[in-house]
Amino acid sequence: MPDWITHIAAAWILCRVLRFRYKSFDPENTVLVMAGALIPDLVKFAILSQAVGWNIWNSIQPVHLPLGSFIIAGLASLLFHDRKTAFLMLGLGVSTHYILDLTLKNVGTGIYLLYPFYWGSWQLGWTTSDDYHVTIAVVMLAILVYLVSRFLEKRGTISSRF
Repeated sequence: MPDWITHIAAAWILCRVLRFRYKSFDPENTVLVMAGALIPDLVKFAILSQAVGWNIWNSIQPVHLPLGSFIIAGLASLLFHDRKTAFLMLGLGVSTHYILDLTLKNVGTGIYLLYPFYWGSWQLGWTTSDDYHVTIAVVMLAILVYLVSRFLEKRGTISSRF
């Protein structure tokens, strides 16, 4: 299930593997990618709002559309000195989120990837939202990537600052 742990671990794996080749995926930017992977799930705040009696689903639902998520990433990037890099890293995290969410079997429709230009939705239907095996597999892959990167650091093949 692409839950928060899976989204964060997948973003970390991507950054760690890309760091073998590109030095811009340093720890600071990796955190931005991991934060960006959670931006589409800001819609979950609607659940908290229902606990206090507010119904904000219709207001916050656009955050879980790619366009809404990239707008939030753009607004968040304004808080950083290097806005372009911050937006690119947050946007990469948003992209990893939607790639993982595409694998879900949705009860209703899939993801409106091209909204508002196209109203069609997509889903691959590989896994369900209650399947914990995906989370276990991604966490195991993250551990493997960590161990391989530590081995390469000790050999001096890559930088140890991570």
